[in-house]
Amino acid sequence: MTLEYSNIFDAITEDKAEASELQTRSDLMIVIRDIINAKNWSQADAAAQLGLTQPRVSDLVNGRIEKFSIDKLMTCLYRIGFRFKPAFADNQLTMAVEAVTTN
Repeated sequence: MTLEYSNIFDAITEDKAEASELQTRSDLMIVIRDIINAKNWSQADAAAQLGLTQPRVSDLVNGRIEKFSIDKLMTCLYRIGFRFKPAFADNQLTMAVEAVTTN
């Protein structure tokens, strides 16, 4: 018997909406971790840029998904210069990523 999941979080919850939220949080955390690594930031540098404490950055880069909401992760991305811009037209939902200037 082989189990197959399109979303790994489907394996831990029967609630499809919860699995989707967990996957989204995971995806956002991975992107933020990749940005931190690409910029060669220490956890202290990342904390200053993201508006978090260093222990919270440690939680983020170590994948402690239960510690972060989508809202918090979106705020972190904004603080380092990115914003998601959803649009709906012609029965199509699209999502663009815009660069933003933060000060």
